[in-house]
Amino acid sequence: MPLDTIKHYPVMANEVLSYITNNKTIIDCTFGGGGYSSKILKKYKGSYLIGLDRDKNTSEHALKLKKNYFDRFQFNNLKFSQIHRIKEFKSTDFFLFDLGVSNFQLKNMERGFSFESKSKLDMGMGLNTLNAYDLIEKVSEKNLKNILKFFGEEKFASQISKKIIEYRNNEKIITGKDLSNIINSIKYNKGKTDPSTKSFQAIRMIVNQELSEIYQALEYIISNCKQGAVIIIVTFHSLEDMLVKRIFNYYGKKKSFSRYVPKSQDQDDVCINFLANKVIKPSDMEIKQNPSSRSAKLRIIKKIKNPNIKLKRENLNMEKYFQLEELYV
Repeated sequence: MPLDTIKHYPVMANEVLSYITNNKTIIDCTFGGGGYSSKILKKYKGSYLIGLDRDKNTSEHALKLKKNYFDRFQFNNLKFSQIHRIKEFKSTDFFLFDLGVSNFQLKNMERGFSFESKSKLDMGMGLNTLNAYDLIEKVSEKNLKNILKFFGEEKFASQISKKIIEYRNNEKIITGKDLSNIINSIKYNKGKTDPSTKSFQAIRMIVNQELSEIYQALEYIISNCKQGAVIIIVTFHSLEDMLVKRIFNYYGKKKSFSRYVPKSQDQDDVCINFLANKVIKPSDMEIKQNPSSRSAKLRIIKKIKNPNIKLKRENLNMEKYFQLEELYV
């Protein structure tokens, strides 16, 4: 399916743009269809924007922007955990993230994200070392159950994982349609969403190491970006939002120290400010126009100083997720 035929709506675009100012350098860390980037370049005539995306197919959109904004735009085919490769990183004023899978990926049947796809299972967003076919081929029943339970919040995780392994022992599970049929044999009562939604989401997140990517990118940016830089993040899934919230809270809220251990003058100092008092959600009008925006949440922070303490994964209390992703690096 040609990318031009797939519609993409940058969620809460007006709210996002309201936190950006002119004559600044912006990195759009999830360029996708260029929805946010094109609006930023159009509104802020003095801006310089760097698009970043792990999906090489997004370069089609990048080429169009390059023609219109030749000296104000560049594109890099990189994962956002590789943001350290951008030479303008230290001078960047704004970092923008629109997390999750895009319409361009979901609706491209050749990518294997869809329940109806008859192409080989893939689900890779780009620059992957693993695809969904290989994961299904080698995963143990126990790990598959945990993947579906933790990443998909699937209450039928045990039954589905058992059924998939039983089927795999006799036949190859090749396409998205094959996998969906197996899941539907367990979850045959269709509601508002397809029975395969949660399982496909969980497998996709493992294939793309989605939580590890977020952790690595945000830890690096907050530790190394310049003072005054702003990070703007739109999340859609509860897990990615929980991770972002915990990372921001780690850097943005005072930490508790033992009263028996001497502390320095600045131990309690935070290194980021929250630019919005509470999480921002789409308006009723936007949800009506674009129902897929319903679960979106917008968070914005500003760096005010370098962190005193390095953020470690164990500080986030999400090790069970990271460890599952690590099994399939």
